[in-house]
Amino acid sequence: MERQRKRELKELNTRAWNGEQDVFPVQPSLDSNLKKNTTFIKRLRTAINPAGVPTFLQEVRSLSLHKYLTEIVHACFEGLCKLKTAGEIAAGVEVVSALHQRFGPDNFTCYLGWFIGRGLATPDKSQLKSLSADVREREEKERIAKQRVLLRVATDLWLVDVLRSLDDVARPEEASKGSNNAKGLDPTTRKGNSLKSDANDAEPFPLEVLKDMLGHDREHVNLSLVVLFVKVFAWDILGSSSTKNEGRKHVTEDGSTAPSNGLQESATSTEDEDLSLDDAPLISPELQQRFRNVLQRYFDDVKAHIVRDQKHLTAQGKRNTEAYVKSGEVFEDRQSNYEKMVKTQEKLVSSAQVLAEVLGAEMPDLSEKDASGSSFEASIGLVKTGEYLRGHGEGAGIWEDEDERRFYENIVDLKERVPGILLEDGKKKKADVDEQVGKKSGEDAEAKPEVRSTEADDASMAITNKTVGAQVDALLARLHELTNKDQVDQFALDFCFLNSKASRNRLIKSIEEIPKGRTDLLPLYARLIATLGRYLTDIPQAIISYLDDEFRSLQRRKSKDFLGQVRMVNVRYIAELTKFGVVPEHVIFHCLKVSLDDFSRMNIEIIATLLENCGRYLLRNPETSPRMTGFLEVLQRKKAAQHLGQQERMLVENAIYYVNPPERAAIQQKERTTLDLYVRKLVYADLNKKTLEKVIKQIRKLHWEEAEVVEVLRKIFIKPGKIRFSHIHLLAVMLGALYRFHADFAISVIDEVLERITVGLEMNDFKYNQRRIAEVKYLGEMYIYRLVDSTLIFDTLYKILNYGHDGYAQPGKISAIDLPDDYFRIRLVASLLETCGMYFEKGAVKKKLDFFLAFLQYYINTKDPLPMDIEFVVQDLYSMLRPQWKLVLNNLPDASKFFADACQQNFQGSAVSKTVEADDMEADAEFNESDDANLDGEAMHARHDDSPEKSENGDSEQGADQEPQTNGSDEEEHIVVTRPDEQRDPEADAEFDRELAKLMAESVESRRTDRKPMFDIPLPMRRTARDTTAVVAEDGDIETSTPQAPTATMKFALLSKKGNRPQTRTIDLPSNSSFAVAMRTQQEAERAEQQRIKNLVLNYDLTDDQQDGHIDNLHGGPRIDKSGSSRSKQRARKLQLGDIDWT
Repeated sequence: MERQRKRELKELNTRAWNGEQDVFPVQPSLDSNLKKNTTFIKRLRTAINPAGVPTFLQEVRSLSLHKYLTEIVHACFEGLCKLKTAGEIAAGVEVVSALHQRFGPDNFTCYLGWFIGRGLATPDKSQLKSLSADVREREEKERIAKQRVLLRVATDLWLVDVLRSLDDVARPEEASKGSNNAKGLDPTTRKGNSLKSDANDAEPFPLEVLKDMLGHDREHVNLSLVVLFVKVFAWDILGSSSTKNEGRKHVTEDGSTAPSNGLQESATSTEDEDLSLDDAPLISPELQQRFRNVLQRYFDDVKAHIVRDQKHLTAQGKRNTEAYVKSGEVFEDRQSNYEKMVKTQEKLVSSAQVLAEVLGAEMPDLSEKDASGSSFEASIGLVKTGEYLRGHGEGAGIWEDEDERRFYENIVDLKERVPGILLEDGKKKKADVDEQVGKKSGEDAEAKPEVRSTEADDASMAITNKTVGAQVDALLARLHELTNKDQVDQFALDFCFLNSKASRNRLIKSIEEIPKGRTDLLPLYARLIATLGRYLTDIPQAIISYLDDEFRSLQRRKSKDFLGQVRMVNVRYIAELTKFGVVPEHVIFHCLKVSLDDFSRMNIEIIATLLENCGRYLLRNPETSPRMTGFLEVLQRKKAAQHLGQQERMLVENAIYYVNPPERAAIQQKERTTLDLYVRKLVYADLNKKTLEKVIKQIRKLHWEEAEVVEVLRKIFIKPGKIRFSHIHLLAVMLGALYRFHADFAISVIDEVLERITVGLEMNDFKYNQRRIAEVKYLGEMYIYRLVDSTLIFDTLYKILNYGHDGYAQPGKISAIDLPDDYFRIRLVASLLETCGMYFEKGAVKKKLDFFLAFLQYYINTKDPLPMDIEFVVQDLYSMLRPQWKLVLNNLPDASKFFADACQQNFQGSAVSKTVEADDMEADAEFNESDDANLDGEAMHARHDDSPEKSENGDSEQGADQEPQTNGSDEEEHIVVTRPDEQRDPEADAEFDRELAKLMAESVESRRTDRKPMFDIPLPMRRTARDTTAVVAEDGDIETSTPQAPTATMKFALLSKKGNRPQTRTIDLPSNSSFAVAMRTQQEAERAEQQRIKNLVLNYDLTDDQQDGHIDNLHGGPRIDKSGSSRSKQRARKLQLGDIDWT
């Protein structure tokens, strides 16, 4: 109906309400023919339509209808209930307006309004409850259909002012009064009633209907009526149009937002209405807001209903999925009920969406609920690949490479290459592939009516064409020859041309059994099944059913170990089909659940195989990701809760890490300067025994005045763990060479190494164990190359064992950083002593080492019983240092007694030790002026290699009764204590012995791979008398000693080998023999030449020579100390507080 016509009708109907006469003009003489009046009533009841509107209006003008008003009211109401289209409703409004204008509100409209109000009233709930479910549902459907029309008719009649409010209606029983009094009520009375009604501001008729209809609708069964109402009357009643909602977004069914399309439904549903935005709504804004308030309250209730149902739907879907996974099959009743709930929810959401668009409100956010429930909604479908899998580029992807992705995703579409007639067998049950796979009972029921006809067709084909069977046999024989996806695709195409029920059964039988040892066929067979299964659905269904039954059968036969290979083939087959999207989700998760429930070794292997083959696919597929994540969490907890063997634990952990590797940030490449790269290359790549001198020269050539150079070198020298373990001693050699020129640098490196050893004891982190071993090895090499003394070594040894304890380790007192079952400190001590412990063999250091070994034995017994590897380390250590030591293990009382005895013996000999230490100070001070004080750091390594021969020659040149030489140093700034009676220094003897052993060991190691030369080592000679030599005294004068008189014999040293150890024997030859005379002559010539060169050197600058010798010789080379006669080469001992008399 045109809007202008509505306004005209409203004006006429308002005049009728005001009591005006002749609003609808009639003929002067009315026709009272019974037949015509009866025909009018009949047509009014059944034939209201747009084409009959002129006829109705003409009959209203010409017929005398006063006698039939009661029948007219009933007929008019019945006719309005039968209207359907918008044109019919517009025609009904025209007819009712004409009757209203002719007969007035009191004789016609009030009674018609009563019927319409009764038709829109809410039914009594008590009556509905008394009905059965089916009857109640049918009654509700009929009521909704009837009220759908009445609500629209009533609203249109209210808009044209035929109906006003419920106060203006009357029961039909009063119609008799109206018939007796044709004139009806006095117009003035009607006018007064109208004014009273306006004064009381009664609710509009549609608003009262909506309040009654929506106020008691807790189940929102009337939502469809509200949707129809807001669609049709959005502009006239609510003042809402599609242009106002163009920019607003709405929530779609999947939870995403999309631009709103406005009220397109409103424009199409009114068909003949011309909605113009220039034409204002038919009601005032105040009335619009009242309607909006009612609808907004109802919409809020609908939103709560949607959220509540969504939660219930999610929970129900989860319960269904759990049941499917638990049983391994789909229950038809559960699934049908669930699908019904889903459809109801979707309908509710779509209706609420329309209401939200009109009201300008927002839909509830269901995105999270949809995301959590999406996996359950598709729980009975196939695990499918999709755009998500193809676009998944972050982190560890599903596929290893692009070829694997194409193998599993790019499936040939047979319909594009094979005539459709050959694929018709697959269409019989191809309604929805995702829903049919797994529905075994339903599919069987659908297939039964077609079985006979199919078998008849196959039988006739076998009879008429006997060569098909041979072709199928030849084709199936190619199955074992498949090697790549191209051959699989070609096989699928060839099979389609031989497709029949019998051939499919034979194919199923062939691919069910995998030849023994041919697991490489599993992915190819799975691709073949996936390719054919898109149209021949009975093939994947049969294979899945077979594999599922076989899995259940193997689970029942758990004790049969010989079936292990069959189990692995079964689960791998299932995993491969899963990656092609053939296996339903509930089947694969049923296999995982059954294996997880019985967490035996067999099932652990099954879980590991499934995870390694399809676990990553299930975890990264959005449909299965939530369930797979939960499964992995349960698997982790079960692994931690149960006591598993090492092999089983490794299987589980490897499978989990393969499926879901831990997230780690990309390793940032550290930017290094050119200097840093060069120095690291020198030390880490180029350094070895042959290039040692070259590397030292290159490092010395660097710009040491720059702080960057010093810092780069310091970082390298304090980290021995980054260099090869066999090259750690070379790092110590380089540090000793650099000490002569950069003492502060060497001292800082030593301090840092000691600090790092302490930090390692504090942290006690197993991941730093290798680094800590290298650090103590480095410290031992520093002692060998005279960078630190024995006191520091023993302090470090005691710190390693006692750090973190209250004084020292005691049984019953547990330290958090040194637990009873932590044996790594024993390894540290063993590593340090294996490096430098062989040098503590004589003198005071031997006693210190004996005491420490007793304490170490006590410390070991405070621990738990040693593991076998640690016990071997301890035994090797004691057998190397003290072969005669009777080691006490796992006997704390005996170890404690042994240590107590050692303490007592140590304290008793403390007085003697102080005297010896005092002697050591003076003896060590004489070391500074040794003959080799001017050796360069570059020659250190050469000296180290040649020291055994030199020491032998040196021994032969020194007399047994030679007086020691003492030289002072001008750089000595402290008090120098000298004693008249000098004694042999035990520590010097011990240092000589260990240095000799060290040199011999290195010499043997370096020449192990060399070709053995001829034995032509010169025999060492021992002097029987000293020649005249010049000795520099403290006052600077040169003293000359007179050689002793020659004896009748001359001593020679005979060098021989016993096993691998050289031995020296002294032989006395007559001094007048030709050999002795020749040797004596040669020695005198060499001695004269040495004396001449020495005198020249001493005459240059005696003071400068003394200063250089004092510093350079402190760390001039490795420990090659000589005992007895080599007092001049003993290292200087620092002055201690106890050496000075403070009284």
